[in-house]
Amino acid sequence: MAAKKPAGRKDAQTALARAVFEGLRDEITGGKLRPGQVLSRRQVASRYGTSYIPVIEAMARLESAGLIDVEARQVARVRTITLETIQDDYVLREAYETQAVRLACEAATPGEIEDLYRLADAVDEYVAAGGTKRTGDKEGPLLHWQFHRRIAEVSRCRALVRELERIELLRRLQANWYFAPEVPDLPRCHALLVDAIESRNPAEADASMRAHVRSGLEKELLAYRMNVTPGTR
Repeated sequence: MAAKKPAGRKDAQTALARAVFEGLRDEITGGKLRPGQVLSRRQVASRYGTSYIPVIEAMARLESAGLIDVEARQVARVRTITLETIQDDYVLREAYETQAVRLACEAATPGEIEDLYRLADAVDEYVAAGGTKRTGDKEGPLLHWQFHRRIAEVSRCRALVRELERIELLRRLQANWYFAPEVPDLPRCHALLVDAIESRNPAEADASMRAHVRSGLEKELLAYRMNVTPGTR
């Protein structure tokens, strides 16, 4: 058997760029790096033990994901949080989520609908028990994300899944710097979305999801106005 060829220089640089991207992504979404904080290419390269080339590639991916802003292709900063950025994110989320739920009405199998009910019940029970009132809570947001991601997966549109994953990263960034106040949701709030999917009624599902997303936007805006961390504007 012929010996495997060592990875080429390009492959090694791609692997390094991926490692830098994933490391910075996790630091940003985990709250280690603050909104507006400058990211020096030199310091990042030194910290990860690499040259500038993988860092430049990693930062291009972070910029594409919306996690950093690059000014004049030189100075990179962690994305700032403003009322405008929150509203913009929710405009996109509403478009993606309503289209996903409409497609899910057409494509979902009985087994997938059962799976959606399982996730919806878990989220609704968690909310009803007051789980989302705990500052720094991780379980509730994860359950909520799994439910919405599953709807996108059931839609059979991979582009919607990718875009919602990008929006979710931005939501995680924001969640480190302010805590949304508890505003009661309707009973079975998430299960009602699955009811609409099971009924195969795209218009009803669209209206339910649109109201759900806009309710989330109201909470985010209220949280920002009440207790946004100084320096994140």
